[in-house]
Amino acid sequence: MALKVLGLVASYRKMGNTEVLVRLALRAAERGGARTDLIRLTDLEIRPCKGCMACLFKGERCAIDDDMPELIDAITGSDGLIVGAPTYILGPPGIVKMALDRLIELMHPDRLKALWARRRASGLLAVATEPDTWAPFTLPMLKLFCYACAAPPVDWEIVAASGPGEVALDERAIEAAERVGLNVVKALRGEDVRKPEGVCPVCGGKLLELVGGPEVSCPLCGIIGRLELVDGQVKVSFGPDELEKARWRFENALRHVLEVILPTREKYRRLLPEIRKAVEELFGEDARSA
Repeated sequence: MALKVLGLVASYRKMGNTEVLVRLALRAAERGGARTDLIRLTDLEIRPCKGCMACLFKGERCAIDDDMPELIDAITGSDGLIVGAPTYILGPPGIVKMALDRLIELMHPDRLKALWARRRASGLLAVATEPDTWAPFTLPMLKLFCYACAAPPVDWEIVAASGPGEVALDERAIEAAERVGLNVVKALRGEDVRKPEGVCPVCGGKLLELVGGPEVSCPLCGIIGRLELVDGQVKVSFGPDELEKARWRFENALRHVLEVILPTREKYRRLLPEIRKAVEELFGEDARSA
């Protein structure tokens, strides 16, 4: 059976820079032998997650009546993803986060196991007017989206563009998009094409949080590294034990759900009478009428 690669466009401009790049990547994936499809997230009705957790606690499909179930089915029915987005205020449009929150449905243990049982991969394409200095959260947010889809990113590119469609004039952007699409197919076939070009050896990210002293953490992967001064240059090193703790490892994602998230249901039920009493004491009539 041919591999299937799904393109997701998180832009409100049809055939704008993001869509041009994603379509180029999909065309390259087709040349690599994959079947492809494209969905504009901005064409879908996607409502906010209500946090009821029925999808995670009970394994139910989301009860919100919108287009998210069809999107989730398209994501889980694909082997690879090409996710593209423009940059708004330092990061991607809100539609990315809106859909991302609803992907919690995929964290149910049965769905998680089914997804990670298959080889999956993703490629990311982003656009910004000044990608080096004014888009620090765009690629990390797209990688987070792919984490929730159980599709580890294997290649990515953020290109400079402003006017709708002007990337069609940029040969380097065209080549990058085609490379991303082809590398997703190669990764799905088992070839090693990852490019962890940043400071984090797992996600290739450049964002770090100061933990204390010389220690820093990759917020996307949840691993801790150590800052060192080598020949006048600041370097970051991550030990093998830390790499084993990365969120991208199936066993770590499953442990978080089974040992941390699911037990909160019974804890809440046990504490509910006390919670209601405490809230009523704090807010009185406002609490009773809420």
